[in-house]
Order: sequence, then C-alpha cells, then structure tokens
Amino acid sequence: MKRTYAAIAAGLIAMAPAMASAQGLGIKGGVSWNNVSNSGLLPGALQQFTGWTVGLGLGTTGTPLSLGIEALWAHRGLESSSSPDERKFNYVDVPAFLRVALPAGPVAPYVFAGPQVSFEVTCRTGSGDCPAGSGSGRPKTTFAAMWGAGLRLGSQSRISFEGRYLYGLTDLKLSTVTSSSSYRQRSFMILGGLGF
Repeated sequence: MKRTYAAIAAGLIAMAPAMASAQGLGIKGGVSWNNVSNSGLLPGALQQFTGWTVGLGLGTTGTPLSLGIEALWAHRGLESSSSPDERKFNYVDVPAFLRVALPAGPVAPYVFAGPQVSFEVTCRTGSGDCPAGSGSGRPKTTFAAMWGAGLRLGSQSRISFEGRYLYGLTDLKLSTVTSSSSYRQRSFMILGGLGF
C-alpha cells in the first residue's frame, strides 16, 4: 500500500513543472455526500456518508469553451447502523470535462460535464480491509459520468465555487448479505478552487 501512495505522489510531483507553466493550473477541494443506487446494500439503516475531495486541476483558459482535467484524492463510503458493514474508500479520481463559461464581468458562471475514471487506493470495512482478489469480483477501477455548474469570482477569475454530481456507472460488487449487484456510487460535491 505504501508503494501505491509513493507512486501517486511521485507522479504528481513529476507533473507539477509542466502543469505550473500552464495558465489553467489550480487547486480544488471540498466536501462530498455519498450514497449508492441500491438502498438494500447493508443490513440496518443505510446512511449517507460525508467525505472530502482535494487535488489539482488543469484546463484551457481564455475562451468561453474550454477543456479540463483533474487529479483528485477522494474519500467516499457507505455507512450503516451496523458498523461492521460500512465501507470507506479512498480513490484517485481523474475527471476530464468540457466547460462552457458565460463571461459576465466580475462573476462568470459556467457549466461542465464529462467522464471520470477512479482508481481505488484503499477500501476498509468496520472490521478491516475489504475482500480483495479475483474471487471478490470487486473492481479496483470504476467509471462515472460527472456534471455540474459553478461561478468564477474576481477580475482574474482565480477563485471558483462549484457543485458537481457524480453518477457511477460501474457496479461496485460489494457482495453484502442482502444482495450482490447494482451498487453504483452517487456523490454530490461542493468544491472551492484557486487558480494560479
């Protein structure tokens, strides 16, 4: 596991010089509210899980239509009143999106949408690590659709606030006691950003 963290950190450090020279470099972070599509996932009362997201973004700037890509560390999960059945995940999310902005003076609204791939780094239950290996069938790489809207503030448009929705397309195959299929993540995030 330590090698995975080291590889991710080395990759981000290696990308930093190239990203720093781009006008659209920024940092982003905020809170997320997470759930799954199947409400029968866990015994007991299924509860929404509050997590967080933080990372770097890179995008084209200067035009109303732009492209962007991000590398975000995301903490998501599922909670139940039966604590051994909770799931807590750490992912590296890589969303790519098309953004349409309305240049409107000091406040510029925008909308965006695109695909996202997520790489699982850790998965924990209330009683230890999640089952791993080919026998569990649980995917380590998941895919999602992502869309949202936001505002850029300031004359240089360096500060932003946005809301985004993540619609998971990959079955998590958590194989709990109630069922073993159709567990796709759903997340709503409120993020703040600072561009350089």
